Amino acid sequence: MIKSKTLLVNVEHDITVGNNDAIEATLIHQIVAHTEDTGYTRFDNVEVEVEFIDVVNVKFLGRKIEEGYAEYQKFKAQMLDLGINVDELIDNAGVGIVTTEEIDEVKQMFFRALGGLILPLH
Repeated sequence: MIKSKTLLVNVEHDITVGNNDAIEATLIHQIVAHTEDTGYTRFDNVEVEVEFIDVVNVKFLGRKIEEGYAEYQKFKAQMLDLGINVDELIDNAGVGIVTTEEIDEVKQMFFRALGGLILPLH
């Protein structure tokens, strides 16, 4: 018996951070829409959470950093040796980057999947 339903949607945002925007990257967040199966779900009963997932396509001064966990950790360590905290820059750039419109769009997708009425977005 199904007791709950969940929709996971990844959203990507390109960022540039650091002095002279030296570091470019793509942040991936996951928007999770869910609800308990009560037999009837209203749009405002859909709960949404946003979770940071990954950093990909990292470039420094236009040069691509090799993909993979070990290479990215090496890059961050090298930057930290130069006094640049990449984690902090990425974290700060990610604050509020997922928009209300994206969250509402995911809620709409989830609600449609449940067979509910489609409400206009802001």
